[in-house]
Amino acid sequence: METTARATRFLAIVIVATVLVPARLTALPQAADPASPYTSSIQVDWTAGIIRAEVELNLGKAGIRLPSGRLEAEQSLALAVPDLVRQVALGVGLDSWRTISDSLDDGSLDPSVFEVFLESGRLARSSLSRDLGSLLATYEWRLASLGALYIKHSVPMELPTPERYVPTRDYSGIVIYVQGVYDVRGEHRTESLRPCLFPRIYDEAMTPILERNVQDPAQLRAQGSVAYATSLDDPVLEARAGDAPLRMIATQIFGSDRTDVILRSDDALKILGSEENRNLIRSGKVVLVINEP
Repeated sequence: METTARATRFLAIVIVATVLVPARLTALPQAADPASPYTSSIQVDWTAGIIRAEVELNLGKAGIRLPSGRLEAEQSLALAVPDLVRQVALGVGLDSWRTISDSLDDGSLDPSVFEVFLESGRLARSSLSRDLGSLLATYEWRLASLGALYIKHSVPMELPTPERYVPTRDYSGIVIYVQGVYDVRGEHRTESLRPCLFPRIYDEAMTPILERNVQDPAQLRAQGSVAYATSLDDPVLEARAGDAPLRMIATQIFGSDRTDVILRSDDALKILGSEENRNLIRSGKVVLVINEP
């Protein structure tokens, strides 16, 4: 049952860190070590699909002089960034019960592969501060690239064929409204949906409609399982789901970490009852509209 919406924070985390950050993803911002030349502000932006790190190197503390030291400063910052972002990346939700850290613990992810991901951050911009005392830079990591580390299948599984007919037509994408708070399936409580790399979508009989193994692996690597938006006029809706999407409202949420969506059975049949609409699931043309960060 949908209830009155209320603003909640999802995984948009700001951490001020030293080279080795002791905080968890859900921790409050911490003061940087006064002796460290590095500070950073790191955020998981689910609507943009990126981890973004705003980092700063204090040139004086690092013993670097300009102009000859500009290249040294850039190299020093690039080497420090993987450790600055590590704890935030470890806290990213993988699925309904695990984080990236959990998957390293249970052996689902090779630590060396995770290290390669951390080192793959893209330098989006770099500049000197106005007083020339610091080097400022922004690095970004694609969440789809993080999810790609878990793609093992080469061919998507077939979606179930519906046993009951519900009138439907072909749509350009699927938009599911999950803002506010919802009953948690199997529990006597209501909570808000939390984003993760691989959410699942079920019907009321708990038949999976969307999960990673029914999706095209190439599309998963390129753009991730689903897109997230925070309003119905967010440009990502048309970019991902086209101009004539099937729109529906979730009835419940599910999972230990509240990441999964449950739809009315008749709404699920509108997807399963058309080969074109089943292809929307395979190709990830799905947008979940969630609470504002």
